[in-house]
Amino acid sequence: MIQQTEYYRKIIHVFNLAIPFTYLFFFESRFQILCILVPLTVFAIVIEYLRVHSVIIKKIFDNFLISMLRLHEMDGKYTGATWVFIGSTLTVAIFPKEIAVISLIYMCIGDTVAGLVGRKFGKMKFYDKTIEGSLAGLIVCLLSGYLVQISLPLIVVFSGAFAAMFIELLPISIDDNISVPLFAGTIMIIASTVVI
Repeated sequence: MIQQTEYYRKIIHVFNLAIPFTYLFFFESRFQILCILVPLTVFAIVIEYLRVHSVIIKKIFDNFLISMLRLHEMDGKYTGATWVFIGSTLTVAIFPKEIAVISLIYMCIGDTVAGLVGRKFGKMKFYDKTIEGSLAGLIVCLLSGYLVQISLPLIVVFSGAFAAMFIELLPISIDDNISVPLFAGTIMIIASTVVI
C-alpha cells in the first residue's frame, strides 16, 4: 500500500515539469533559465543547511513537512526537491536545450510513474526497485518523448527514455533526480552524434 504522503511527493515531482516546459516555451537561451535556476538551487542548499543547523527552520520543517520527508531526509540528507534543483541546473548547464528539456521530462514523469507503479503493482524486485515500475516508467517516457520530441530524431529521444529507466532501476547511491537526467542526456548526446 502506498502512503498518502508518497502520493503528495509524486504530485510535487510531476509539478517539476514546470522547469523543462518553462525552458522550452519561455526562454530562448540557457543563460536566461540558469539566471533563475542557479539562485533557486543555492537557496534550496541554504535551506537544507539551515534545516539541520537552525532550530527555527528545523521547527518549521517538523511542523509542516515532516510527514513528507523520507527517513534519510529526516536524518539530514538533502530532500528530493533540492536534488531536483541541482539536477535541473546541471542538466540545463551541460546539454543543448532540446536534450535538456527531454531529460528533465523523463526525470519528472518516468521516475514518478516507476515509483508509483512499482510500489502498487510491483512483484519482480530488482534490489529496492521493481521491473514493473521501470517498465511503466519506460512506457511513459517513450510516450512523452514522442509527444514532446521537438527537433530531435525519435531514435535519439527513445534512447534517452531507455537510458533514464535503466539508470533509475540500478541500485546506485546517486539520487535519481541527478542520475536520470544526466545519464539520459549523455546517451542522447551520444545517439545524436551517431544518427545526425
